[in-house]
Order: sequence, then C-alpha cells, then structure tokens
Amino acid sequence: MSTSDVDVHNFVLVLSGVTAPDSQLEDGLFEAGCDDAVLAFRRGVGYLEFDRRAPSLDAAILSALRDVERADGRITVVSVEMA
Repeated sequence: MSTSDVDVHNFVLVLSGVTAPDSQLEDGLFEAGCDDAVLAFRRGVGYLEFDRRAPSLDAAILSALRDVERADGRITVVSVEMA
C-alpha cells in the first residue's frame, strides 16, 4: 500500500478507567502505536484525539482500538466521536 492509498482520518476515542494524565500511561499509549494521538482530559474524562493514516475511517478506528487495548489494561474505550 502506498501513501497515495491512505488518507488521514480524524476521530476521538473517549476513555474510561483513567481520570488524570500520568507519564506511564502516556508512554504505554505511545509504545502501543498511539503516537498519532493526543491524550487529553476534560472534567475528569480522558480522550484520545487521533490523526490516523489508513485506507478507510473504519480501518483507522479499528487499528486505534487495538492499539489502546494493547497499551493499558485499565483503559476502556466507551465511544468514538468525529473530531
């Protein structure tokens, strides 16, 4: 697959299981493949805002979900929102 076969997809994964940033969590997410996301918190709710390259939005979201699951067992994705 060449870079011309992929687009950048923007979306947000809303998280449960974390309420504040910590460096161990951020490092785990980065190492699991979420280096294309920003971890942020709003009113105690964590979320990851992605700019992910993939052939489709579905593929981008599925790969992000797999990366988050691999990163930290305490995190659960509760919803997906469009950025």
